[in-house]
Amino acid sequence: MGKIITIANQKGGVGKTTTAINLSAGLTLFENRVLLVDLDPQGNTTSTFLDVDDERPSAFELFSKEDIDLSSLTYPTDREALYILPSSIKLAKVERMLSQNPEAPIRIRDKIEKLSDEFDFIIFDTPPSLGLLTINALSVSDYVLMTITASPWALDGVQDFLDTIDAVKEVFNPSLKILGAVVTIFDSRTKISKDVYDAAKEIFGNLLFNTTISRNVRLEESPAYKKDIFSYAPSSRGAFNYRSFAKEVLDRVS
Repeated sequence: MGKIITIANQKGGVGKTTTAINLSAGLTLFENRVLLVDLDPQGNTTSTFLDVDDERPSAFELFSKEDIDLSSLTYPTDREALYILPSSIKLAKVERMLSQNPEAPIRIRDKIEKLSDEFDFIIFDTPPSLGLLTINALSVSDYVLMTITASPWALDGVQDFLDTIDAVKEVFNPSLKILGAVVTIFDSRTKISKDVYDAAKEIFGNLLFNTTISRNVRLEESPAYKKDIFSYAPSSRGAFNYRSFAKEVLDRVS
């Protein structure tokens, strides 16, 4: 059974999607078969690999259908061994659709557990909230990974996030572990980046990843060309950072 990792933060613009895409791609460099699941209704992860098509079978079917051929939801990408289970704008209906369902927080658990037999890793990209979509991902995950941007107010809400993790562990998933936190959009030339890293170290201790993800133009450009950083700019600092980060993740989960 593969390892399942949720990338989460209730803030937007903190590098969740960039990290989901490039961690997933980076793990394939080490001979892993990876499924990237996009649970964000905005679908930015999906549009990096597939054309926009809201009629295509997607993650919405995980929530809306009891019986489904799970293989019909996974699509190959241009990167060998990397597959995607795409998002759809219809995911925005999930909170309302399942509001009266007592099993709503674990709606996708059985389906994802079946899929995990086919992959070494399943990586969840989640919306910038701690709502039902994120809770479903956390409820079936082995690990949660938090992204923190090196900017003012970056650590606001961290305690709420950690409280949510504790609540999920207590009620739905006692085996959930914090894999760690990674600082993104890091600029070693600025005092704020260094201060955020030091403050995160105070909070997370050894759970803070040694690798930081530097501010990098190639990382910002690559989604527009529908490529992960290793395909778009393999010699860039962004590619170097995410390869190092993927190796660090592998070391932690092993």
